[in-house]
Amino acid sequence: MSIRQIFIIDDDEHILEYMNDFLSGQSYEVSAFTSAREAMEKLGKKTPDLVITDVKMDEMTGDEVLRHVKSHSPDTGVIMITAFGNVAHSVNAMQKGVFDYITKPFTGTELLRRVQQFFDHSHRSAAEQASSRAGSNAGTADSSSQDSSESKKTATGSGARKERRMVGENEKIVHLKNILKQIAPTHAPVLIEGESGTGKEVYANLIQQYSTRSKAPFVKINCANLPSELVESTLFGHVKGSFTGAINDYEGAFTKADGGTLLLDEITETDISVQAKLLRVLQEKEFQKVGSQKPEKVDVRIIATTNRNPSEAIKSGEFRQDLYFRLNVFPIRIPPLRERKDDIPLLAAYFCDKYSEEYDLPRKEISDKLKKHLISRQWTGNIRELENYIIRGVIMAQDSDVLKLEHCENGLFNNVNEELTTSINKDIQVMPIEEMELILIKKALDQTNGNQKEAARLLNVTDRTIRNKLKKINFPEE
Repeated sequence: MSIRQIFIIDDDEHILEYMNDFLSGQSYEVSAFTSAREAMEKLGKKTPDLVITDVKMDEMTGDEVLRHVKSHSPDTGVIMITAFGNVAHSVNAMQKGVFDYITKPFTGTELLRRVQQFFDHSHRSAAEQASSRAGSNAGTADSSSQDSSESKKTATGSGARKERRMVGENEKIVHLKNILKQIAPTHAPVLIEGESGTGKEVYANLIQQYSTRSKAPFVKINCANLPSELVESTLFGHVKGSFTGAINDYEGAFTKADGGTLLLDEITETDISVQAKLLRVLQEKEFQKVGSQKPEKVDVRIIATTNRNPSEAIKSGEFRQDLYFRLNVFPIRIPPLRERKDDIPLLAAYFCDKYSEEYDLPRKEISDKLKKHLISRQWTGNIRELENYIIRGVIMAQDSDVLKLEHCENGLFNNVNEELTTSINKDIQVMPIEEMELILIKKALDQTNGNQKEAARLLNVTDRTIRNKLKKINFPEE
């Protein structure tokens, strides 16, 4: 295989020399330019496989370099180098053909990883195109065997891949599917907003699945479920003896996800002090373990989710604005089910097929009466509620080949949630608000066997609110 050619362009001679030294020692043929115009002139005589260019230069901007490269050498890849202030600008450029961007300051190891990811991606794309051409040339003679092969993949193939799909044809969902192709291959942070049950984690999984880090670690942390005293240790790790009970060193989520992706579910539920440390990781790409003064470098892509309105969380002082701006490179909003009712029959059919197969039951058609009911019903729990509803019906229908309304609306399950909520609120007399809050919290915790997340759901507040109330209120002696 021929040696791969790389052009690097930066009017900062120190950065240029650093990149040149590092890449030249990795079996690449590197041409370094402090002048972008000189590099573009050279491009007319020599075709590199990859151009790495700074965004902000006096002679030519990174955008101008990109346009020139794509018009004169469309197959040449482009990676941009940017300071924090130019991230949003650089993301726009990705839509015009940039493969990736690297944020200053960066290490030689990170630079090399991004370059290798580009060449790995190029190799896969070439292989897929060759396979596609071979399939076309084979004609219809092989179509039946190809269908058979695909059937086997569906039946016995990766369960994870089957799970990671976004079902729907609503225009908002189609848009999310389309921009996925632009978002996934980058290393930029992603903030996914949406009500509980809308499918935020499904979309996060899709980003990971189609990213250049798909084979690297994917670590998921639910921030809402973490006790406040364990948040830092869980995220950043700790050293032995850093606090009572720290009997060994512990590697946190960032270390485990190094080179890959970290999903921070419900990020707005983390304490402000922890948010400041998350901001440092995003800005400096380093962190310190609890009890350590030694900074550790890390290369992690962050995908964050929230079921709250970030603007409201910022106004209330519960979410740092600077962290929001850092994460909000790709703002994604997953619509609630009430905004995509046309997708309800598709989702219901998908869940019906999925769980009929999973429970080894006959495949079922959904009755017209049930379809109408599904569309007219208010799904406050969104897709998660719909999924559970269909699971219930599939199990109750057993060997029937038609899923009917009476299977899903079995009297055994009617009004369970309403009765539970009512039991929490009954017999409360007029009293000071703090005492009333205390009684409500205690009743909710009793009903949920001490599960703060479930208690918060019943009371329609966040887990964090429950924790804060429990800290502030002294329980009276009984």
